[in-house]
This record gives sequence, structure tokens and C-alpha cells, in this order.
Amino acid sequence: MPTEPDANVVPDYAALMRLDGQVHVVLGAGQGIGYQSAHALSAFGATVVCVDRDGDRAEQVAAEVGGRALVGEITDRESTAQMFAHVEQDFGRLDGVADIVGLARYKPLVDLTDDDWTFHFDIVLKHAYLALEAAARVWERTKTGGAIAFVASVAGLQSSPNLAAYGAMKAALMSLVRTSAVELGPLGVRVNAVAPGTVRTPRAQANPKWTQELLDANVKKTPTGRLSYPADVASALLFLLSPLSAQITGTSLVVDGGNMVLFNVDTPTP
Repeated sequence: MPTEPDANVVPDYAALMRLDGQVHVVLGAGQGIGYQSAHALSAFGATVVCVDRDGDRAEQVAAEVGGRALVGEITDRESTAQMFAHVEQDFGRLDGVADIVGLARYKPLVDLTDDDWTFHFDIVLKHAYLALEAAARVWERTKTGGAIAFVASVAGLQSSPNLAAYGAMKAALMSLVRTSAVELGPLGVRVNAVAPGTVRTPRAQANPKWTQELLDANVKKTPTGRLSYPADVASALLFLLSPLSAQITGTSLVVDGGNMVLFNVDTPTP
């Protein structure tokens, strides 16, 4: 059983944010939220293994944070297992995983094809399960415990027109987070997710469907007065992977500037 803390002792809160000596893996580190997460974890002392299917991007961010680059296909079981095996072999430990991977196809429900559903299952849900399984195997062997944090979405918490498949898989991801927190808890592993709203990632800003008119309409429904940026989500992931959140597991933290509080069916979507 974990040691019970003394309720009268004031902890070193600043130290609880430090990740010195720890090894963290960022899946999808090449751009956007993953890129910012690699920098955030490194800034607090972690050695960061930067994973991306694009080798050039993986190498670039790894060089920037003084970490290690790995290239692999995270929807493939063997490739995912090999990546985590490399981490265990090279470092002898695994302290945290930030899983950023996910992608959406915008389509009306009646226009979705079987390929669309399979695409979202693989890129949103299947890869998350494979990462959980591979990381859990490492934690079973090393007995170090750790934390894993996924990027979910408010699309899995509310209605999201034209994102039916994506939203359904993100909802399933958050269910997987809750169950995994229970099953992996005895290993000393915490499992959580961040559920962003609209994020101004490079990919989103390049999407022609996100017109300035649509973005302005979403900002008007956001209490903080702006949409989120990748660094906002990376900050939440950093918190969930740090000792500051030691008593948080099985939850999904919404990062949307309060947009969901004011959400209604008139909220514009592509």
C-alpha cells in the first residue's frame, strides 16, 4: 500500500512539478499539441522520447528538447510494442506517456462510409489501446509505476454535428480511460485524458472549413474570450503527468475556455 502522507506537512509544491530523471514518451510529437507537450515535459526536467510517423519531424523536435526520436506506426500492434520496448531497453524505465494522436473527417452522419468509421476507430481508439497495452507491459516488468494522458475531445461529451464517428470514438476513449485507471491502478499507474474544444493547431488552421466567420462565432461563445492553442492543452497534459496530480486518475479534464458551458445546438461547426 502507498505511504499515507502526513496531513500537517506542507509538501514542496514546486518540486512536485519537476520531472527530473524521468522518461516520458510523446506520441504524435511532430507538431501542434505533441510538439508543445515535448517542450513542456522537457522544460520540467524529463527526458522526452519523441514519436512520430514523420521521421524528420520526430528528429527536429527531439533535437530541440534534447530527447530521443522514434519513428513508428501507432495503429500497428507490432510497431507500437517495438517502440515501447526500445524505451525500456534504452532507459530501463517509463514514467509517463502523452498520447496526442487523433484526426477527424468532417462529414454529415448519413454520408459516413465504412472506411470513415474504420479510420476513426484506428486513429482515435485502437492506437490508444495499443499504447496502453504496450506501456502497461513495461510497467509490469519495471514496477516503477507512471502516468499516461490522452487527448480526447469535447466532441465525445456533447453533440458535435458532422463529427459523429470522431465524437463516438472520443467518447469510447474516455470510457477506456476510466476502465484502465481501475485495472492499472494496482501497478501504480494513473490514466487520464484532456478533452479540448476547438484548438488552433497547424492542421486545424489549414482546414478551409474553419473560416474566420466560424472561428469568430466560436470565440463569442467562449467565456475566456479566445480559442485554445496547443500550449494550453500541453499545459494540462503536463499537470496530469506530474506528481502534482498524484491523486487524479480516471478523469477527463475539459480544456475549452468554458465554451462547453455555453454550448447549444446553434454553435457553428464545419
